[in-house]
Amino acid sequence: MPDYLDEIIGQETAKRFLRTAVKKENLYNFLLTGPRGVGKRLLSFALAKTLNCLPDSANFILVAPIPSKIKDKEAKIFEYTKHYLPENTVVELEDRTAILIEQIRIVIKRLIHMPDIGSKRVVLVLEADRMTDAAANCFLKTLEEPPLDTVFILTSSRPNSLLPTIRSRCQAVPLSYLNNQQIKNILFECNDEFLIGSPGEILLLQEHDLVSQASGIFKNCPLDTETAAATAKEYERKKIIDLLYPLLLMYRLVLYKKLNIVLKSTIDDAVNKKANNISLDKIISTLGMLNNNINILEQNPNRLLLLFNLLTKLP
Repeated sequence: MPDYLDEIIGQETAKRFLRTAVKKENLYNFLLTGPRGVGKRLLSFALAKTLNCLPDSANFILVAPIPSKIKDKEAKIFEYTKHYLPENTVVELEDRTAILIEQIRIVIKRLIHMPDIGSKRVVLVLEADRMTDAAANCFLKTLEEPPLDTVFILTSSRPNSLLPTIRSRCQAVPLSYLNNQQIKNILFECNDEFLIGSPGEILLLQEHDLVSQASGIFKNCPLDTETAAATAKEYERKKIIDLLYPLLLMYRLVLYKKLNIVLKSTIDDAVNKKANNISLDKIISTLGMLNNNINILEQNPNRLLLLFNLLTKLP
C-alpha cells in the first residue's frame, strides 16, 4: 500500500503516529489539531489516500464549513465543499460559515451503504469545531459507533471549542508550526518575514496582499478620530479580520525588535520607529487588545464601533 504521508513536508511526529496506526490497524477516529495553515487538511487527504480511499471515490465523504444560506440544498453543499479539495492551496473561511445539521444528516444517509471491498471509507470533517450544536449532537452517536471499515478524520484549529464528548471519542494527533527550511521547501519564493511558521497563513497574506493594505494604517496609528471613522466605515462591510490579523503580525514584529530578535521585513523602518517610541509593556498590552478584538469578531459585534475604538487606541 503506497504511503502518501511522504507527500507532506514536516510534521514528522504526526506522520509517525498515523503510520503506526495504519500498520497496526488502530484506525479509530482521528482528531488532527494545530494552528491554521500548518497542513492538517493536506495530511488528512494523504491519510485517506494511504487507506486506498481517493478523494474522488464513492467511499470518500468530505464535510466542511459552508455559509448557512445554502442549507437544505445538497447539490450546492457538494459544490461549495469543493473549495476544500487539496488542489486549492489557500482555503479562506468566510464570515459566519458553519457545519450544519443538514450536512451531518447527508453523511448518516450515505453511511447506510457498505464501502467498496478492499478500501476503507473515510469521512473527513474539516474545521470540526465549526459544527453547530445541533450538528455536533447529531454526529456524536455515529462517531461513538463507527460503521464497519469507516474511518473518521476530524481537523480543528480550535479543539477546545469542540464538544468534550467529541474530543474524548477521538485519537488526538497534534500538528505544530513549521521551521523556516520546511516553509521554503513548500513555498519556494515566499518568506516567513513575520515568523508565523504556517505556510497556509503566508500564502493567504500574499494572495490577498493583506500586508501592504494594513501597513499604511500601522505606520499612522493611533489615527485621529476623523481618519479612524473613515477607515472604520471603509472596512465595515469587508472582512475586518483581513485588517486586524496583519496588524497583529506587525505589532508582533515590534515586540521581536524590543526583544532583540532580528527579522527582515518590508516594513522595517516603521517597526523600528515604533519599537523606539513604545514601551515593552505597551506592546504586550497592544497584542492582547488585538487578540481580544479578533476573538470578539465571532460574536458579531458592532463592527463600525469596534474598529473605530481600536484604531484610535493602537499606539
